Amino acid sequence: MLDRVRILCELGVRRIVLREKDMPSSEYAPLAEQFVRICKGNSTIPVISHHIDTAKDLGVREIQVSIGELRENPSVVNEFRSVCVSVHSADEAIEAESLGASSVTAGHVFDTECKKGTPGRGIEFLKGVIDKVNIPVYAIGGIDLDVISQVYETGASGVCLMSTMMNVSEEHVCKLVKKCFDINKPEFKKECLALYAVTDSRWLREGESIASKIEEAILGGATIIQLREKDKNRQKTDAGCCLDVCRSYGVPLIINDNVDLAIEIDADGVHLGQDDMSPKEASLKFKGIIGISAHNVEEARKAKEDGADYIGCGAVFLTSTKGNTFALGVDGLRKITGNVPIPAVAIGGIDEGNISELEGTGISGVAVVSAIFAKEDVEKAARMMRKKVSSILSSGYPNNV
Repeated sequence: MLDRVRILCELGVRRIVLREKDMPSSEYAPLAEQFVRICKGNSTIPVISHHIDTAKDLGVREIQVSIGELRENPSVVNEFRSVCVSVHSADEAIEAESLGASSVTAGHVFDTECKKGTPGRGIEFLKGVIDKVNIPVYAIGGIDLDVISQVYETGASGVCLMSTMMNVSEEHVCKLVKKCFDINKPEFKKECLALYAVTDSRWLREGESIASKIEEAILGGATIIQLREKDKNRQKTDAGCCLDVCRSYGVPLIINDNVDLAIEIDADGVHLGQDDMSPKEASLKFKGIIGISAHNVEEARKAKEDGADYIGCGAVFLTSTKGNTFALGVDGLRKITGNVPIPAVAIGGIDEGNISELEGTGISGVAVVSAIFAKEDVEKAARMMRKKVSSILSSGYPNNV
């Protein structure tokens, strides 16, 4: 079983649940210790099922429980970052949400060997659960390559694969993971730009990776990620893992400057500076989102004429990230958004203290670096910024966390 866990980690599966719900704690705990070590060594999130004390002992931050267990111990939602609850009806899903569940798994959707003799509840059941709650709903039960697309079409946040993942060939598992990632490839719309997180590995602590920090930012509410690293070798080395994280959440990954790298890993987009190739040139070789930095109306107009999908406007405030001595300012930002009709993202020195000054400027989003990645708790910082962003964007912000 642990060998299959290693394979799933290497394929980029973001979360693995150690279920084994009928296993006694004396056996489960040592198995869980090995399981958690493997997951964390591969930047995969380990989820402990049912055995709450074991999760606490191992420092695991995400658990899976039944609706009955949540009823008996509702305070558990305050003890873990994420509590996913297994439900079998829309009413149970509503109850789980009211008790503070982070998400639910709804099933079983299709016939499965695990529930032999009990018919699957079907796609309409899944739709009914999704329509009744505002938290993520994951489908479980009898899901394989032939029905994954059908499941995602319901609006489900994802799929949980149990016997399918554990009992089939490694080749089949690869196809399943690739299929999920392909389905999750995001389409560009201006709402994606709401909270634009730009990486900087200077703030990584020992044992941390860029991919893990990106995941924390997404969990906190980042809606798009830009991989921007001065060390181009590091950027290339980490790009694949970062894409796996972003694709698993359906969040676009933008590569800074490097069009060839974006093509190589099939990234969602590239962001170009004024000294890089033009959007028109980039679009000849790269088919994806193209953003460009603009510091004034003229540069912004040129970006639009050259086919850019969005512009990054700044630096709005003075910032140490670029070492700039000139700030575009709020008035300069308004001039750009008032004269150039493509989505604009404000960037440069923005933090929770000054973000309110951007209200009414016509931007589609806010890009931040240190306001998220320099913080000790990246997820918490992203969540706070996401709330701030929601209050200043006239278009609202997307509900895809």
